[in-house]
Amino acid sequence: MKLLTAKVLDATHLELSQPVGAQPGSNIVISLPDADDEDREWREAAKKHFLAAYDDQDAIYDRL
Repeated sequence: MKLLTAKVLDATHLELSQPVGAQPGSNIVISLPDADDEDREWREAAKKHFLAAYDDQDAIYDRL
């Protein structure tokens, strides 16, 4: 799966942040979070504190 960002131009048009590898006429799936997404607050907190859960000695996480 590939995640992209897109700017909403109007109700039926998006401007993608980068090209997609699909051919013209192909169908793609777009997922939009609900405005009332109950888990949104938890996801934001997890993003902010993700690396804090690991010790400074865990070099595998240095490039995140």
